[in-house]
Amino acid sequence: MMVTNLISNPSAHVTLKPGEYTPITTIEKTPGTTYWCTVWLDVSGGSVTVDNCPGTFSKSQRIGWSFTSTIANPMNLSYKVVSGSPTVKVWNMVMCELGEYQANKALIDGLYFFDGDTMPLA
Repeated sequence: MMVTNLISNPSAHVTLKPGEYTPITTIEKTPGTTYWCTVWLDVSGGSVTVDNCPGTFSKSQRIGWSFTSTIANPMNLSYKVVSGSPTVKVWNMVMCELGEYQANKALIDGLYFFDGDTMPLA
């Protein structure tokens, strides 16, 4: 099964602002579809929570989560400050349908230096 990355520019470095939704793709989601999203998250100067992603983050790490879209809009990310005055950036982003991810999980999770540009883009 092929995995199609729905992120328009997977290797772009995107700076997020607290409480504001920042688009990370121009492709609209399909309501009722369950997706997998994973990004390299760089947090410095504090700790944050990322909307719809479990956990509190205070360092650079890859995070990933699944979600079911309720509206047809491009994927956006937002975070809330837990402590400090953090700066938050994301890059090396992948968003695909959850079924595609599950069918290729071992391969995708094993690509440590994965940047998303090696996948077919939508």
